[in-house]
Amino acid sequence: MEALLKPVSATYPLRQYSPYDERSKMLNCYLARDSLCFTARRRILMSYPHDIHRKWNVKKSFKPSALVSNEGDIEKLPHEKYISANNELSSKHVDGYPNIHLKKLETLYHFCRPYAMMGIQMVTLSVAFLPVGSIVDLSPTFFVGLLQIMALQALNHIYIVALNQLFDVEIDKINKEYLPLASGELSTRDIMAVSFLAIILSIGLVIMSKSPALLGVLVANFIYGTGYSADLPFLRWKRHPLLAVASTVFVCAFGVHIFTFIHIQKYVLGRPNLITKSIIFQTTMMCFYSLAGVILKDVPDMDGDRENGIDTLSIRFGQKRAFAIGLNVLYASVGFGMVVGASSSLWFGKIIVVLGNLALGLIFWQWSRQTDPTNKSSAQSFYQLAIWKLLSIASLLTHFVR
Repeated sequence: MEALLKPVSATYPLRQYSPYDERSKMLNCYLARDSLCFTARRRILMSYPHDIHRKWNVKKSFKPSALVSNEGDIEKLPHEKYISANNELSSKHVDGYPNIHLKKLETLYHFCRPYAMMGIQMVTLSVAFLPVGSIVDLSPTFFVGLLQIMALQALNHIYIVALNQLFDVEIDKINKEYLPLASGELSTRDIMAVSFLAIILSIGLVIMSKSPALLGVLVANFIYGTGYSADLPFLRWKRHPLLAVASTVFVCAFGVHIFTFIHIQKYVLGRPNLITKSIIFQTTMMCFYSLAGVILKDVPDMDGDRENGIDTLSIRFGQKRAFAIGLNVLYASVGFGMVVGASSSLWFGKIIVVLGNLALGLIFWQWSRQTDPTNKSSAQSFYQLAIWKLLSIASLLTHFVR
């Protein structure tokens, strides 16, 4: 009988099919006790490949667990080792990016708050076209001057955002933990490098342009960005509501509108300075929006501001009342726009400006009904829509006021 069993053992060795040493030993002991079970043994051995296939088929509901070694350590199965290695590889190729530098660039893109930058660029574009009297003015010189002011506004915006995140990192860890610096995606050194680069490029651009108006844009934005956020003596104006409002209206009037208009009118088109009704209207409208923005942006940020000693209208009056104040400022801008639009010398301009502002007011009213000021995401969504997205529409309406 031993002679009969040897060929079968040689033909079907247990270790060939079973990855489990303990199971192989148990089966050998069982067959050694009962040598008459040749047929049963053969069937068991022949069934091992199918048994193993069932255990390693990930489409089945059964999933093998890790083995415990003799030392008591958890030993990962091969598929678990593969998953672990794949996770490590995925961490190097974050979110599908084969190159870590591409991920860094996307982080920098979100760091710049593109929704705000887009709004500023749309307003700048609108102001730049106000001095244009005819199609003849749309010369290469005009577009070079337009690119200069838009590039400078973008660099100024990056500097303001960088300085704000550097000094507000502890606040952002509570209010906006998703921001690159608060979440750790970017380091303090990265933000400082971006801020320094923005300043150097801004100064170089102003020197190359030889435009005093662009120098005024740079100085106005530098004063605002530093004074609003920097935690230095007599600065950090954001801690006081009146200073925060005054500085924001100041940079809106001069850092975005007046100096941009002068740059295009005098230093690009070569005309004498003449403040028109349209630039006064647009500047006043945008100051309304800036005032509402200062109030509404603090509504979802009340927790972090309170813990870090930042006094805002949301902390003084509560989120619901502060939201109502900001909304009323937007309604005031709509009313002002309709009144000035009705006085336009262009008959079709009257209709467009009045109906356009009326539509903006209805959007504010409808969206505010769906907004919960005590909910961060809801209040933030309303702020981005009202201040930065609809701002572009409001700025375009000013071209029909004469």
